[in-house]
Amino acid sequence: MRLSTSTNLYNFDRSVPYQLSMEDAMRVCRDAGYSFLDANFCGMSRLGKKEAPMTLDDWDERVRSWKVLADRTGINFRQAHAFFSVKGSIPADALPDGEFGEEMMRRSVLAAEMLGVEWMVVHPVNILTDGKNDPEASFRYNLEYYGKWAEFFHAHHVGMAIENMLCGGRYNNVWADIDRLCALVDAIGRDNVGVCVDTGHANISGYKAADAIRKVGHRLRATHINDNHGAGVDEHVAPYMGTIDWSDVMNALREIDYAQDFSFEIQNLTSCYPAALQPEMIRFSYRLGNYLLANEGDIG
Repeated sequence: MRLSTSTNLYNFDRSVPYQLSMEDAMRVCRDAGYSFLDANFCGMSRLGKKEAPMTLDDWDERVRSWKVLADRTGINFRQAHAFFSVKGSIPADALPDGEFGEEMMRRSVLAAEMLGVEWMVVHPVNILTDGKNDPEASFRYNLEYYGKWAEFFHAHHVGMAIENMLCGGRYNNVWADIDRLCALVDAIGRDNVGVCVDTGHANISGYKAADAIRKVGHRLRATHINDNHGAGVDEHVAPYMGTIDWSDVMNALREIDYAQDFSFEIQNLTSCYPAALQPEMIRFSYRLGNYLLANEGDIG
């Protein structure tokens, strides 16, 4: 496994997102010790925000500049997060965020190719029937929708990892069901389509995070490693700050021979602080990740 972190670890300033640039995140995370990063394209794709380079006409030039900086500083992008809609569930005859969303997904794939990303995370879509999330309609929709996108991903040498979502508290997402997610990936039936397990999402949705990993098994291609208290709040804090059993998680990853990125998505470790204070916490996160990889689980 390779220790990695999402670039959204250095994106907030005093709890306000989209304030710090991708270049800033790359430099700070590299200085902290990270050589592998998860390119958080979704956070760079929000219209009207201070940092939204993926929405601009020269987006591709900006991505090329990230590649230049990465090569110069020894950064490798092996995981990424594609654009996703924040508008919620949709009817079966709609697109997740209309034509804007389709263009942002297209740009995400092309940007991932430019950066050399192996696996990019996407969010599955909830479909409404009579005003309620419909599991069967959602399955049919995602099978067609991501089946088509998988062809575009493949043409640009990027793998697709579909993420488990949340059910619990204020969340009601049919894609919190790990069995349903695995069935979707199996039905798409392509070598370039797998699963991303978000440990925090699993914890909120009533799974032990390690058991979610074991259920996914050979399909696991990416991770979002984070903690919470399992109480219906997607806290995205660092391991040991919540209720997840991290020794069990590390055992599960080893049991399935997972060899991709062990990638933090722990933006709320840093987000509430002024940007000037965050680099020290990011250095701590790097030490934390190495501790988990070396010291947790049944090793030796």
